[in-house]
Amino acid sequence: MKFASAKQAILLIIVTCAGLYALDYYKNPQLWHHESQEMKASGKGARLALWMNHLCCTGCLADVRQALAGVPGVDLANATAPRQLLTQEQANMQSTALPDYGNTVELPITDLDKLDLVAIDRALRDKGFVAGRMELGGVEHFRLEAGLDHLCCGMCDRAVHERVAFLKSKGLGGQFKWLDSVSVNHEKKTVIAYARFLEPGKNVDVAEFLSGLNYLGYEPRSMRVVRGEHLQFPIEKTPQ
Repeated sequence: MKFASAKQAILLIIVTCAGLYALDYYKNPQLWHHESQEMKASGKGARLALWMNHLCCTGCLADVRQALAGVPGVDLANATAPRQLLTQEQANMQSTALPDYGNTVELPITDLDKLDLVAIDRALRDKGFVAGRMELGGVEHFRLEAGLDHLCCGMCDRAVHERVAFLKSKGLGGQFKWLDSVSVNHEKKTVIAYARFLEPGKNVDVAEFLSGLNYLGYEPRSMRVVRGEHLQFPIEKTPQ
């Protein structure tokens, strides 16, 4: 029997270790990244990009700004508006179709604790707009906590678990890829979505969770973004 030489054994060990490290980084990137304490405390860098299904001119933008005026947790004054947006006068004179009538407004998040995604959604709808996407960025570890008015029994809890799992497994176009797991706090009537680690520079569409709960038959009264680390494996109570 011929054994590997010392050089071959060392090479095999190095290759194996490198492969295991690469696999661990791919499966658990959150264990390799840590937000600075300053970033956690201030929320600096956190942002919410609203893709408006219709935002064709400065008149639309003015109404969006008016709708979001007074919404806590975001810095509307320093929002990033679409570039080269038609003025309202130009839009009135425009005779050709645009390639896309939608646009994005990016809002710096000033206070994550005060941010309520349901409040933003309702403020826009009350003004006649719909945000097709709400893309959260700059928060590496987070969960979404949706407050409900209705969770009357264990069957309600079980329905949330089972049907969210169904939506995640059947998601088309990459929906819910950011979602790791869901838990239900029956006493507080809260559904919690635990997000996977969000790499720097990446965004996730948190509106998917809001529309998903609507699809399940629930209308959240609030939806908060809660910062925290290593939340991908929550301890869940099995519905009775």
